[in-house]
Amino acid sequence: MSNIPDTPKTLLNELARDEMIDDFKWQQFDAMYRPVVTFFLVQRFGNLAHESDDIVQDIMIKLIEVLRNGRYDSSRSRFRTYLRTLVANTAIDRIRRLKRFEGIPLETLDWTGEHTSEAELGFLDRQWAEACFAAARKHVLDNASLSDEHRAIFIASENGEGDDRLAERYGLTHAAVRQIRHRINKAITAYARSLADE
Repeated sequence: MSNIPDTPKTLLNELARDEMIDDFKWQQFDAMYRPVVTFFLVQRFGNLAHESDDIVQDIMIKLIEVLRNGRYDSSRSRFRTYLRTLVANTAIDRIRRLKRFEGIPLETLDWTGEHTSEAELGFLDRQWAEACFAAARKHVLDNASLSDEHRAIFIASENGEGDDRLAERYGLTHAAVRQIRHRINKAITAYARSLADE
C-alpha cells in the first residue's frame, strides 16, 4: 500500500550529514514534510491560508539552507520543535510585513511553543499530530497502489456510510469492508507516526 521510502529521521540525518543536498533525498523529504507544514501553518495561522503556498515554499527553502549549512542540531531540539518554530517565525515575519496585527505586539504572542506551559505544549503537540495525520491521510489516499474502489469505500466510511450499505454496493462481505478500512487506517497511522516521531 503506502511505501515510506526511508524513515524521516534517517532521511533527515542523511540530509544534515551530506555536504551537497541530494536531489532525490530532498524530493523525498519535501514530499513527506511539505503537506505537514502546510496543514500545521493553516491550523496555527488561518488568516494566512491564502498565502500558504508561498510561505511553505519559504520554509522549505530555509530548511535546505539550514540542513546544507549544518545548523540543525538534533541534540538541542527535536525536529518537530525546530520545524514548528521555523513555521511560526516565517508566519510572524509575513504578518509583520503585511502589517496585519499592528495593534498587537507580536513579541507577546508565543506561537512557537518556546515559553509555553505544559498544557499549551500539549496543544501544540496535538496540532502537530493532527497535521501529520492529515498529511498521512492525503499521502495514503493519493497513493497509486490504492485501488479506486478501496479509496471510495474508505472515504464513504469516513463520511458515515455503514458497512451494510458499502458491502451491498460493492458486492463484498462485511468482513472485506472492515478489512479494507483497517488496512488503510493502519497505513495512515504508521505514516503519521513516522512523520510525528521524526
